[in-house]
Amino acid sequence: MWTDYEVLRVMGDGGYPSLQAIGQRMIEWAKREQACSYRWYVRDVVCGTHHDFKCRARSPSSSTRKLYILVTVLLLIERGEFALSDSILVDKERAGHQTCGGLWLLDSPRAFTVAELLKLMMGLSDNIATFYLVEMVGLDRLNALSSVLGLSGTWHLSAVPSQALAVDHALNAVNTTTALDLVTALSILVNGTKNRLPHDGHFISKALCEFGLHIMRGQQDTTAIRGWLTDIEQVGDKHGIGYRNYNNVGYLARGGEVKIVFSIIVDDLHRIEEPRPAFAYARDFIALFSRLLDDYSRLEH
Repeated sequence: MWTDYEVLRVMGDGGYPSLQAIGQRMIEWAKREQACSYRWYVRDVVCGTHHDFKCRARSPSSSTRKLYILVTVLLLIERGEFALSDSILVDKERAGHQTCGGLWLLDSPRAFTVAELLKLMMGLSDNIATFYLVEMVGLDRLNALSSVLGLSGTWHLSAVPSQALAVDHALNAVNTTTALDLVTALSILVNGTKNRLPHDGHFISKALCEFGLHIMRGQQDTTAIRGWLTDIEQVGDKHGIGYRNYNNVGYLARGGEVKIVFSIIVDDLHRIEEPRPAFAYARDFIALFSRLLDDYSRLEH
């Protein structure tokens, strides 16, 4: 856990540094706990600048991979293959033993629209909703579209996570991603809201992109990104907690426009020796980083 004195040391002497200076300070802070692995990518949408650290290194994606599912579904809706109003019959038993979210409490099969399932997946991190959305798209196609969209470090191994993994599991046992891929996927939605046509021809309309960003504001958990912010109305995010990692991807908005997009991953938490609270450490690291970025966004833009 972090003391007020330690936080003030990272935040500096009262002034708020540049994006590069914030990144360098967090690199220095990461050196205090070298048992973990850190990856991040931060982009100032307005200025076009960025800061990254080991952003291409693969890590477990956990629930942050739901951002990819969201983007893929919206892309296929744009192509006319599905609609937000399409109905899917959800039987929780087909998804296996899942307790993340709310659909596991269903006592009988029930129909949901694609829009409702997307909201449940992003807001409650519902794994049953995720299962049905991945089934609708197809796992192989999800991987193929991830590759086409330039997400070269992302791999979807399964629709929902395995319940039988050790904390020191290998990367090939789980869904994986990179900090750069997370920001790349989120940037597709951000650019779409600004009517910026993609160079690769994979267009998603402004209305659908706005829908995607909007439901990211519905994250119900007190995520690391939101933990130290004073105005959570300006943030949309998706977090993921795995057996050995804590991930967050999100955006910061001001005046109705996205200013900053970023992803932060703290991996190899199993290497922190007990009784130190590994996941609490990761949460506070991400929370501090996010607070510095929020202050930067507020003062810079």
